[in-house]
Amino acid sequence: MTDIAREAGVSLSTVSYALSGKRPISEATRERIQSAIDRLQYHPTASARALATQRTSLLGLAVPQREDVDAHVIMEFVSSILTASHEQDYDLLLVAAEDHARTQRVVDEGKVDALIVMDLIEGDPRIPSLARLPRPVVLIGYPQDSGGLACVDFDFLSGAMAAVRELHARGSRRIAMLTSPASTARPAPTYARRSRLGYTMACTELGLAPRIIEVPRDPESIGAFVREHLVESQDIDGLYVHHEPALAHLGRAFAALGISCPQDVQVIAIAPDDVAVSGPWDVSSVQLPISSIGRTAVSMLLELLGDPAIPPHSRLLSPVLIPRATTRA
Repeated sequence: MTDIAREAGVSLSTVSYALSGKRPISEATRERIQSAIDRLQYHPTASARALATQRTSLLGLAVPQREDVDAHVIMEFVSSILTASHEQDYDLLLVAAEDHARTQRVVDEGKVDALIVMDLIEGDPRIPSLARLPRPVVLIGYPQDSGGLACVDFDFLSGAMAAVRELHARGSRRIAMLTSPASTARPAPTYARRSRLGYTMACTELGLAPRIIEVPRDPESIGAFVREHLVESQDIDGLYVHHEPALAHLGRAFAALGISCPQDVQVIAIAPDDVAVSGPWDVSSVQLPISSIGRTAVSMLLELLGDPAIPPHSRLLSPVLIPRATTRA
């Protein structure tokens, strides 16, 4: 501040008032001080500003790094959260979701103002300790017991029901769900449970026999599934797919084995738009609104930061179904 005062030709106290806003100064003087700051290329020190304001202007994001997660979808979440944070003058600090002890330290030590946690599982063991953190936390996921924390997610249950009802309305009667194999090492993610539940509920509502088929994402496994169920036994005429990495392989297997879609079988997937229209076909889909989920998470976090008296709450984003080439008129 001494350097700035000398450069601007004002007193040290005037510089202090201009930077802190504690006392009014003229606009002309403020501009002289700002010009001196610009010429000297000075910037506020983040650590000092954090001490003074008790804010870091950093949001934390716990990102899963397991081998079985879809990296494409995860990075879409990260991108949307980064963009929304930047628009509100916040930066983003990424931490590995699997290292929960480190995630807690980042918050406890005041390195971030608030935290977003992705990839929630049912009965997530992190929830009790997250609920005790001194700063706001928003979960991307919808566990049955959120521990009183704020949650945001897509309404997978309603999305699955909408897909099954649409397939049925367009003529399918033997509707199966295609999904990834459940892990034996950890409980199911909250979205997987709600997607399966929505599928089963819709089948029961329509008087259909539910049939959930778990298939690995590799082309060989997808090809074997198509050959067994759509070529040989022909026991499926409608397919609800919640398995984004398998979609392109599924389309190629249909083409290679002579399955006509939607004449032989109709397909609706839950997927981001870019995934639904990439690869060998344009898949009818229930939109997975990744950008909206990320933006809503940031908005909820900043609401809690702005007014700690606001009670944490949950938000589920409603499904939107887009018919494309894989369903009949």
